[in-house]
Amino acid sequence: MTPRERLNRALNHQATARPPLDIGSTQNTSITKIAYENLRAYLGLRPADEYRVMSKGMQVVEIDEDVRSNLQIDTVPITPSVPESRSAPDSPEGTLTDEWGVVYRPVRKNGRIIYFELHRCPLAETATPAGLDKIDWPDPDDPGRVRGLREAAGKLRAETDYALVGHMGDTAIFQKATFLRGMEAILMDSVSEPRLFTRILERILEIQARKMENYLEAVGEYLDVVSIGDDLGTQNGPLISPEAFRRLIKPYLRDYFQVVKNKTKAKLHLHCCGSISLLLDDLIEIGVDVINPVQITARDMEPEGLKERFGDRLSFWGGIDTQRTLPCGSPEEVAKETRRIVEIMSRGGGYVVNPVHNIQWDVPPENIVAMCEATCGSGNV
Repeated sequence: MTPRERLNRALNHQATARPPLDIGSTQNTSITKIAYENLRAYLGLRPADEYRVMSKGMQVVEIDEDVRSNLQIDTVPITPSVPESRSAPDSPEGTLTDEWGVVYRPVRKNGRIIYFELHRCPLAETATPAGLDKIDWPDPDDPGRVRGLREAAGKLRAETDYALVGHMGDTAIFQKATFLRGMEAILMDSVSEPRLFTRILERILEIQARKMENYLEAVGEYLDVVSIGDDLGTQNGPLISPEAFRRLIKPYLRDYFQVVKNKTKAKLHLHCCGSISLLLDDLIEIGVDVINPVQITARDMEPEGLKERFGDRLSFWGGIDTQRTLPCGSPEEVAKETRRIVEIMSRGGGYVVNPVHNIQWDVPPENIVAMCEATCGSGNV
């Protein structure tokens, strides 16, 4: 069975000899640069000539073919090119500004950047819908986004047997609003300034939907999975009540997901952190086929319950704990936990092995290998 066949069978809830394994198919399912450097050294591979950055903010890099084949990873990413019109340079103080005007500052450990955190929100002082024109919104039709992408995706489809996962990187609707406005402000707006809240989401949807249309017109026919990321949960429950979600956010996600459904036959993969079990019925209703990262340490996200309640309607992608097990466990503990999650989640198909979010700088490389070997049935752990 090829990697592509394995992943598609699993996502169609069909049995496979072992579950598919993903590291690196999206900006939310990959590995940070420091962890990747350590992994290559542990595997006896020379340092990469150049680390292809998937997300500078999260310090996430692409997986090289030598690592992909060594660990028996089944996926490969199809990521957009860089827009031509809005490539803001880094500031002298080291901050990073994205094309929406959101400013991030570096967080360092032992002198090295491990990620960038939110620093300034361009709509923080906006009080009315008219104030939204104060920022320069991204151009969704910038030709740089898809230049050369169709040819690259077509070549990967024809010349490899990997499963192709499409991710534009910057895909969020509600989460983007939290970056533009600030978390506290946007949540307050949902109660006290609903017109402003609604208009912000409308503007974001207009841009993200058009970007997605252009992206899928270029590569949609080649993809097995399309990934969108939009965080809605905390460790203890949704960021917003289910009732408010259905009224204020769900309509925009429905329209956004419909763009995907209209442009490709690929499965729709939603990256949504935290405790979101109260929202899963709604997300399934509006088109989500796969949920990631399956944050099993969050409230009401136990794998047994998720599989029992949603396993016939939803596939799960993730679930290998990155809060405690991967950074702090022994290789034997990581392998045992991986086998436990696989046993629960793989029954009847519908599961892809992946850590809960990106592998961070402090995860020992032997633990990454233990997770992969436990998935693929090789090794002695």
